[in-house]
Amino acid sequence: MAFNSAHWTIDYVAKTVTNNDSGTGNNVPSVTGNQTFVGSCLDFFQYLATTFAASAQMDDSYPIVSDTPTVYKWVNDWAFGHADDTKYLTGGDFSSSDGLEDWYSVFTIGTLAANTQVAIFQDDSEITPWWDVGNIDVLIKVRSGGTFIQSDNTSGTPTNGGIWLFTRKYGDKYNHAFVNLGNGRAPIGLDTSSDSGNNTLEATIQALYDDAGFTITFGTVSRDLNNGSGAVNYDVEIDCNGLAMTSVYEVLKLATQYGEVTDDLNGDDGQEYRSANEGTYADVKEAPFGTLAGTTVFGARGIWFTNYLAATFVLTDAAGATQAPPNLQKVNANHPDLVGTKILVSESLAGVVIKDQYTIASTTSSSITCDGTPTIDPDKTPLSGSVKVGDTLYAYTSFSGNVISGVTPSPSGETGDFYIPLLDVVGDATQELSDNIVYGSDFTVLTSVREYGFKPYDVETTFTVTGLTFTPILANDPQAS
Repeated sequence: MAFNSAHWTIDYVAKTVTNNDSGTGNNVPSVTGNQTFVGSCLDFFQYLATTFAASAQMDDSYPIVSDTPTVYKWVNDWAFGHADDTKYLTGGDFSSSDGLEDWYSVFTIGTLAANTQVAIFQDDSEITPWWDVGNIDVLIKVRSGGTFIQSDNTSGTPTNGGIWLFTRKYGDKYNHAFVNLGNGRAPIGLDTSSDSGNNTLEATIQALYDDAGFTITFGTVSRDLNNGSGAVNYDVEIDCNGLAMTSVYEVLKLATQYGEVTDDLNGDDGQEYRSANEGTYADVKEAPFGTLAGTTVFGARGIWFTNYLAATFVLTDAAGATQAPPNLQKVNANHPDLVGTKILVSESLAGVVIKDQYTIASTTSSSITCDGTPTIDPDKTPLSGSVKVGDTLYAYTSFSGNVISGVTPSPSGETGDFYIPLLDVVGDATQELSDNIVYGSDFTVLTSVREYGFKPYDVETTFTVTGLTFTPILANDPQAS
C-alpha cells in the first residue's frame, strides 16, 4: 500500500516512526481479515524517503537506508516508536541504528487448505498471531539487546534466529518446518490438504479424547506384540479405551491440532508436539502420532497402542524397527440353541484331543510354569482362556513364554500333563468366542458340543488363517429326552 501520515507518525525530536494503530491492534490482519493496513518494507522506505526529501525536513537527520529491496536499517539513532510497528510491514528485514535489534522476515510458499492458521513458535513459545489465515509474510524480532533469540532446530541444537512454523487445522493433513532466520529473510514451503481419515465432527472426537479411559502416557515401556520379536521398548503408551484405530487416529489428530494447549505431551502443548523423542526421531509431519492408510494406522516411532478394538496398525519401536502385529484370529461357535451346551475346541490328532500338550514344571497360587518340553506354542494358545489339568479346569488371564499367569482357582500342587483348549465354556448366548489366537500355521482341532437331549457333535476340522467359525449340528436325541 502507499503509506502516508494517516498511517505513521514521525516524531522528529524523539527520532521515532510509529504506526498510528500500534498498541490498539484494530488494523492488524488477524482483526481485519485482510492486508488493507499492511504494506511492504519498500513502501515504508519510500514513504520516509519522500518525506525526508521535502525541503521542510532538510535540517532533520535522515532516518533509513536500504541495501537491497528487502534489507533496511535505521540510521542516525532513528527507530520504531512501538513494539507493534513491524506488524504493519511485510516483505523485508529491519535492523536498528545501533545494530542490536533485528527484525527478519519469513514467508510461506505452497498451497494451504482454506482457513489454515500458520502458527509461529520461538524459544518454545507461540507468537500470538497478528497475521491472517493462509500464507504469510511477516517480520519476526530475532535479536534483542545484541543477543539472538534461539530455538532448537530439528536436531535439538539451539539456533540463532530459529523459529518453527506449524499448520495444524483439524480435518486437514498437518505440516510444520524449522526456519533459520539468523541470516535474514527466508522462505519456507508448507502444504496442507484435506485428510480423508479425519472428517468426524470435532465435538464427537473431543468427547472421545476427554473420556478418562483414553490416555497418553510418556515413558519407556517394554511390550511384546506376540509377533515373534519378543518384548521391545517403546516411548509412549496410548490406551485406546476400546476404540477402533480409525477413531484413535482422529483423537490423536485432535490432540495435536492448533489451539490444543490444555494437555502436556512430553513437555509440549499438543499443538507443538512433534515426536516421542524430538531432535532424534524423524517427525511425522502430517500426523505426529502416526498416519492412516485405509483403516490401518502406521504408528510414529516409539508409539505403543493398547486396549484397542482391533489391531489394525503397524508399529515402529523405539529402536526404529517395524513391528507388525500378528494375525490374530478367534474360534467362533454359534447356534440358536447354544445356550446351556458345553463347548470344547482343542488341538487334536486323529479325532482325539491331545491332553498332554505340555508338562508342569512348577506352580504358584496364581501361575503354572511349563517345563519347556515342548514350550507353550503361542500360535495355538489364546491370549487368555482356560487350562485343563486332568479333568480340572482353570482360567488364566495371560501367558508369556512358558508362564501362564492369572490362574484361578489356585493351581498350587498340580503336577503332570496339561493342555490349553482354544475354547472351553458353557454357552450362555447364541455365539461364543475365544480370545485372540496368534495364527502361525494351520492345525487340526476337535470341535465338540454336548448337552443332554442333543446328539453329541464331535467334528475334527482345521484352525486356519481366518480362524475357525462353526455352527454345530444339534440334533435331538430321542433316547435322551
